[in-house]
Amino acid sequence: MKSRKWIVPVLSLSLLFPAANGFAAETTADQNPELETKVIQFTIGSDRYMVNGLFEAVDTQATVYNNVAYIPLRDLADSMDGATVSYDAATGTTWLDTGLARYEFWDNSSRYRVDNMEMRADAPILSREGHVLIPASWVADTLDWTLVYENGLITLYKRY
Repeated sequence: MKSRKWIVPVLSLSLLFPAANGFAAETTADQNPELETKVIQFTIGSDRYMVNGLFEAVDTQATVYNNVAYIPLRDLADSMDGATVSYDAATGTTWLDTGLARYEFWDNSSRYRVDNMEMRADAPILSREGHVLIPASWVADTLDWTLVYENGLITLYKRY
């Protein structure tokens, strides 16, 4: 009979312990320390850009055209792990291969293809003196990067 009195309190306490562990649960980043944040920064009109705090020379400067911030596609791709860019000057076609998808752009057009499906960007992809500039907002919207634009500084970051 005395052992029955202890069953309910002991059972109740045993149910609380897993709940207490839930409050101190680790986040995905804590469980996967190999996750990192990539930060890429372009300054409008600058000859350099920064990747995770290290400066690199740009092929062409970031710019603003028709109130849209543009960044050089090749420099962006060089900063992304495994991404490649190729360009055909005869047809004015640029390809961006991220490893997950293949994007095809045409000079000064807002149309593009992703894995052979035609899409439309909010602003055209620009070509200047053989260099392709892409709207920073397209990178954020399409490639799922976070974009912050303030006082001529374009910051893109992604945790992966």
